[in-house]
Amino acid sequence: MTIITSRTKQNGTVRINQEQCTACGLCVKVCKDFSLVQTNGRIEINPTPVFGCYGCGQCMAICPTGAITVSGREISPEDLQALPPDSERASFGQLTNLYWGRRSIRDFKDQEIDDETLQKILDAAALSPMGLPPSDVHVAVFRNRETVREFSFDVMNLYQKSRWLFSLPWVWIWRIFGKETYEMMTGFVRPLVDCFSNSLKMRQNHLLYDAPLALYFMASPYSDPADPVIPATYAMLAAESLGLGTCMIGSVHPFIQHGAKKLKEKWNLLSKSPSGIIVIFGYPKYKFQKSLKRTFAQVFVHQ
Repeated sequence: MTIITSRTKQNGTVRINQEQCTACGLCVKVCKDFSLVQTNGRIEINPTPVFGCYGCGQCMAICPTGAITVSGREISPEDLQALPPDSERASFGQLTNLYWGRRSIRDFKDQEIDDETLQKILDAAALSPMGLPPSDVHVAVFRNRETVREFSFDVMNLYQKSRWLFSLPWVWIWRIFGKETYEMMTGFVRPLVDCFSNSLKMRQNHLLYDAPLALYFMASPYSDPADPVIPATYAMLAAESLGLGTCMIGSVHPFIQHGAKKLKEKWNLLSKSPSGIIVIFGYPKYKFQKSLKRTFAQVFVHQ
């Protein structure tokens, strides 16, 4: 059995160099597909795994002698990287200081983001856990203010053309989908559509705010709906560490995912994507003096 994604329809291949293998069994312990077994003092390939190797690379990464290699499913032994020493890893305090410093930024300096900085953000985001490998998250990159602005106005024009769906008679129909849906439609979506309509008249970008960079993370039909949000978060925090301001924009994907064929074709977006999120980036125009504490709605502890 193979776990199929938009990138592969084959299992990975695990090879064991028995001359290098010490049969320590670490690879067997970390393989949650049970693709490896230890029998008679040897590590062998299990003929009856759960799925077959899906290319997580855990066995290859933990082997102390380099006796195991995994290839296929967009992974190879060349992908192995040495771990940074503990002294170079961020402490909890350093990490939370980064979190405390982050705010949603929608006002940016007139300064572009260079290729090197963009690549650092993409490389950091690609390190995030994104479901079963290989990652099935797709990224659309919108460079410079003009491109971001053009895409923004394309989306706002789509909202404008569909404005009748959010008129009062139709909003009442949303009641059949539950109280929460109705309240979101009347309290958020309908005012948002009105805002975009005014933005178009005034030629102002109140969707992506003329940021110099926007990254659109999209899930494929094979991936988990949560998958795009994780690399988007990594990208946001990586950008924060590089002195950039960021903001997540969630109002694009839910609106265009079931239609907008011409828009998707124009911008080379996935035709089918169950979830997606946009992050805008730029150098902050204003400097905040304070941070704000945030809380969860509820925390349930089971003991």
